[in-house]
Amino acid sequence: MMISDQVDLQVADTDPQPAQVDGTLKIQNLDARVLVNGTLKAKADAECGRCLETFALEWDVPVELMVLRDMDTDEGEGDTLVLQQMRGEVDLQEAIRESLLLAWPLSLVCHADCRGLCPSCGADLNKSSCDCSTEDVDPRWAALDDL
Repeated sequence: MMISDQVDLQVADTDPQPAQVDGTLKIQNLDARVLVNGTLKAKADAECGRCLETFALEWDVPVELMVLRDMDTDEGEGDTLVLQQMRGEVDLQEAIRESLLLAWPLSLVCHADCRGLCPSCGADLNKSSCDCSTEDVDPRWAALDDL
């Protein structure tokens, strides 16, 4: 099953933002259930945790779903999301949205060598340097400097 769609993500307390999702999911029709699995590619705008700039984030989204045909079955397979069919139909939109959110990276960084913001003046260290002192002295240890 080919998927190419936009899904609204509500990450933290931000406004819903669209994520483009593309990929192919494999469907296996078994006795009392249908297994849906595969890996999707997602793209969305995100804010860097170091420099606060917006950048295009791309991440892999593993999808593993089980759709049960029999409502009385309490079958499950570990971390697999289990859905019940209703009148022969299944809406996978919310399940795919949940998979997107579960795969959302914990640390958002625009690039690996992002230098972030200066803790003193707030200057973006990727664009320019600042004249702030880089020596952080903890006043609790300042007495040791006199030894």
